[in-house]
Amino acid sequence: MSTKKRHIWITGASGCIGHYVLDQLLPREDLHLHLLARDPKRIRRPIDTAGNVSIHQGNLSEIEAHLDTISEMDAMIHIATDWSNSDYAHHLNVTKTKIMMDALDLKKVQKILYFSTASILGPQNQPVPEAGKYGSGYIRSKYHAYFELKKQAYADQLVTLFPTMVFGGDPTHPYSHISQGIVPNQRYLKWLRFLNVTGHFHFMHSQDIATVTTHLLDHPAPNQDLVLGFAPISIQETLRALCESFQIKIPFQIPVSSQSILRLAKLLRVEMGPWEKYCIEHPNMTYTTINPNDI
Repeated sequence: MSTKKRHIWITGASGCIGHYVLDQLLPREDLHLHLLARDPKRIRRPIDTAGNVSIHQGNLSEIEAHLDTISEMDAMIHIATDWSNSDYAHHLNVTKTKIMMDALDLKKVQKILYFSTASILGPQNQPVPEAGKYGSGYIRSKYHAYFELKKQAYADQLVTLFPTMVFGGDPTHPYSHISQGIVPNQRYLKWLRFLNVTGHFHFMHSQDIATVTTHLLDHPAPNQDLVLGFAPISIQETLRALCESFQIKIPFQIPVSSQSILRLAKLLRVEMGPWEKYCIEHPNMTYTTINPNDI
């Protein structure tokens, strides 16, 4: 490999965030991008003709086939994840992720940008044990991966990114899971509009996430754990904005507390696991965040 360019190993390039990252990195002549892709046709960019891109077909489950190449990388952006509620999420998000990162040459690698999720965090941006005990397979895997990767020899090069609610997508970019679900589920707004639900959350567009990510390739991170998001917004503000977008009027609203939701679920005999109960009891998902305005 040429030493004139920095070689960057990227997973998840075919997804929403991955496409926005490619938009910013493809024009750069100082980088050579190595994309791990199960199906290269899902990448909506002219990567076949790009002079600074190499495709490595496969996925995390087959990562052992690419360890020699990974050992030559100067940096890694690991976006890909398994979202399933099963042990397979741990297999990919913890075991295979560790195998992939273990292949990096500590004398060569400068930066590892690893995508986790803000769902495992609580006050002071700290992981909460409930996520590791009660969360879905995906959330449990991200909780355990956080601590496992921190113990490795490359921990000093590791920057963990915690996206909050991710929006984004258009005809040239895949939609995020949240953006993809808004229009098909707008029918529920006719019922939700009557509820005044307590809670706050952060969000960020995938393009802004890509801006922070690519900035970190070239600049020191202000912290090794970074939660990505703009200022918190209330559930009520979000509901009003959605109703306005779909021209749905809100004639009145009934205040609904977390305890009211739990009591109603019990009355209706709705089965609720400990993780769902924890999330309802902690509706203010607010953190100390970073966004493009901070860099």
